[in-house]
Amino acid sequence: MAAETRLIPAWRLLNREGLHALVDAPRRGLPEGIFLTPNRALHEINAVPLVMAARQVIERAIAQGGLSLTAAGALSRADTRALFDLIDWPDYTKNEVLAVNQVLNEADALPVHVTRIVLQVAGLLRRRGKVLIAAKKAQALLDPNASADLFALLFETTLWRVSLSYFDRFSVEHWPQDHIGIVLWCLSVAANDWADADLLAQVCTVRDERLDRTARDLSGPAMRSRILRPLTWFGLMEMVRRGDEVQADWMRPILFRKTALFDAVVGFKIEVPVPTSAVH
Repeated sequence: MAAETRLIPAWRLLNREGLHALVDAPRRGLPEGIFLTPNRALHEINAVPLVMAARQVIERAIAQGGLSLTAAGALSRADTRALFDLIDWPDYTKNEVLAVNQVLNEADALPVHVTRIVLQVAGLLRRRGKVLIAAKKAQALLDPNASADLFALLFETTLWRVSLSYFDRFSVEHWPQDHIGIVLWCLSVAANDWADADLLAQVCTVRDERLDRTARDLSGPAMRSRILRPLTWFGLMEMVRRGDEVQADWMRPILFRKTALFDAVVGFKIEVPVPTSAVH
């Protein structure tokens, strides 16, 4: 049945040069086939969840002269709880988290955990002894006029420098983040309408043979965990739960589609031999 319903991936519209332009990334910066234009949507950029969370973490680090760390390098419970209360995150119900955790460690609070890791990898927070302090660059990026630069840095760091497989621990590491540029281009032409992660994985990813050796098909869950949900942190994808609202959230199917912000700020320098409408 799976073979009968398999869809043609959107990336097959591209030639070899186009694929390389989306995949070959320098040590810093984006692949040559991708560019950002966040200045076109500054108002929307300021409301992006990860941008707002990054500023809240940096501001607290500055106000306190640093964020206290545990021996393992995570934020202290006090800083974790304070930031947990401040940060708003898409499809994240704080009451449910608090119901199962008497105290909050950083790993229990995904928005705090993600934001701290991204900021540290981006060089905006750096360790000094038992605390994390804000780098000078981080302080400069708090300026409202620097929103575009902050968005661009967080986007590059999260999708190209942080291993998002760390947050789900699925057995197939790094996929499909290992070809994130291709996935983003495919989403740009094929994610106009609501679709689930399984369908988007078929249309927007290059399948890895390791997926065929797992006990269950991880392509949909990995696509959701490592691409689609992270893009909601940037306001580039939106999601909705379908089904009876009286059911628990985990029982209701999740659908995704790209937002207007995606088309406004993510661009591609790619030649397409055939019309992109063929994949709609």
